[in-house]
Amino acid sequence: MNETKQVTRSIDMGGRCLAFTESGRGTPTVVLETGLGAESEEWSAVQWALAPLTRVCRYDRAARGASDRAPQPRHALDLVDDLHSLLQRADAAPPYVLVGQSLGGLLVRLFAHRHRQQVAGLVLVDAMHEDQFDVFGSTFPPPRAEEPASLAQTREFWTRGWRDWLSTQEGIDFVASCAQARTIDSLGDMPMHVLSAGTFLNQPLIPEALRPRLQGMWDELQRRLTRLSTRSTWTRVAGSGHFLQREAPQQVAAAIASMVEHVRRSA
Repeated sequence: MNETKQVTRSIDMGGRCLAFTESGRGTPTVVLETGLGAESEEWSAVQWALAPLTRVCRYDRAARGASDRAPQPRHALDLVDDLHSLLQRADAAPPYVLVGQSLGGLLVRLFAHRHRQQVAGLVLVDAMHEDQFDVFGSTFPPPRAEEPASLAQTREFWTRGWRDWLSTQEGIDFVASCAQARTIDSLGDMPMHVLSAGTFLNQPLIPEALRPRLQGMWDELQRRLTRLSTRSTWTRVAGSGHFLQREAPQQVAAAIASMVEHVRRSA
């Protein structure tokens, strides 16, 4: 493979296929895991930046992008099993530096918990916390006749819709998935870098007066994630919204590159 290109292959998963895109060469293998409602293409700028350094992979989960559907509903460990099998079938060997944004951050934590010996480091990118719906569901202002449809849809998902697997294209059972994430009491001394955004400070749907309080609540959830490892660091990218990989790709790539170098020094 020409390491300057991003090459996409369709990987047979046994009756269905997942779209797998890779670039670069070397170890550890960086694996980029996408959030809810996004395609892996959003990682493209980060992948280009990292390709000269090491092997980098991204993929479309089932029912997203160029990938086939899978039986639904699905919970987080189904997605983790998919990724583990995909990496084997694509000959993408460990050790892995796993990078997960939003929902992807929950998935890579579960992957690291289940396959500890294969994971050399984690980078969580404004990662989903398993308690976030309980924390934020009650904070939405009451409905108003003149409010934007996008605010009504967001309120519906965060207060009730998240419990229904039919509410997402991927058919994700969030109730089961959050319960699975709560079984992770520790990741030991696994190197972990938590990147978080000004998610609520930069959210136009939220009344300006409420933004600092909600951002503080989000920051506390991100702090909780750092407690999963005795070797964790936390960086705020305050000027970016939730999708750091498209709004601040250079900062994300720099954090991943630093983790890759740390893993190599520790090998």
